[in-house]
Amino acid sequence: MNDQNSENRYLNRLSILLATLATFFITLYLMPDETVKPGSSILGFTLRISPLSLVPLMLMLLCAGGSFWLFATHPDRDKFKSTPWSLTPHVVLPSLATMITSTMLTQLGKNLAWWAALSFGLIIIGIILIAEYHVLTPGDESYRVVAPVLISLAFGLFLAFTISLATSQLRLYTLIALILIAAGFVSFRTVHLRTMGTGGIAKVFFCGLLCTEMAASFHYLFLKPVQYGLLISGGLYVLTSLVVIEGPMTFRKWIEPLVMTALLAILLVAVSLS
Repeated sequence: MNDQNSENRYLNRLSILLATLATFFITLYLMPDETVKPGSSILGFTLRISPLSLVPLMLMLLCAGGSFWLFATHPDRDKFKSTPWSLTPHVVLPSLATMITSTMLTQLGKNLAWWAALSFGLIIIGIILIAEYHVLTPGDESYRVVAPVLISLAFGLFLAFTISLATSQLRLYTLIALILIAAGFVSFRTVHLRTMGTGGIAKVFFCGLLCTEMAASFHYLFLKPVQYGLLISGGLYVLTSLVVIEGPMTFRKWIEPLVMTALLAILLVAVSLS
């Protein structure tokens, strides 16, 4: 009976959270296009901060709070009462997906593609929330099935995000700041899932920082947005695959990074020829 009540509360809160996010996303469609206004100059850099540019951050925080509220319905919730911060890794991907979706919606024109992006974003956020709910207990049977799905979704979102940034023609310091945040989130969640929570923060910092340096370097190359996104996302995937390797570096442990590198090279060639 208690499990049934937990399931009902979970479904109700999931519906409320997704409906709330959808309402705020649709509000973006109704907002007038902002005009470019002069910004403040700090050390030679011109900063332009508008209310619309802060929306992704505010919605990300909203989703984070809603995710904590949603995961409090889990049957094993008593385990998290004394250590509520242990839920933080499970909040990362839904929050990142919300930030990426809202960022893309603010950059797209108000047409059919905007509504398609909205629908796709909500579906992805919903899938991530459901998947994170089922990996709250690492020893659960579904963990080994759901964890790879979450990792795939994380890098799929990161790829879409980097391509979107490459097409937006943002200033380098803005682009780097956004990629640093997104790469840090993806690295944190990926390392946590691969190591079942035993991965150190140093590994996450290393992956996020090196990925950001790659993004800054590739920014000045004549790359298509898809090529740029593939290089950054593929590089981050290889990094996160390498930092979780433990023990002797045998060839078997190198298979995944090598396969990903080969696949990345093939995709880059295919995109350059298209």
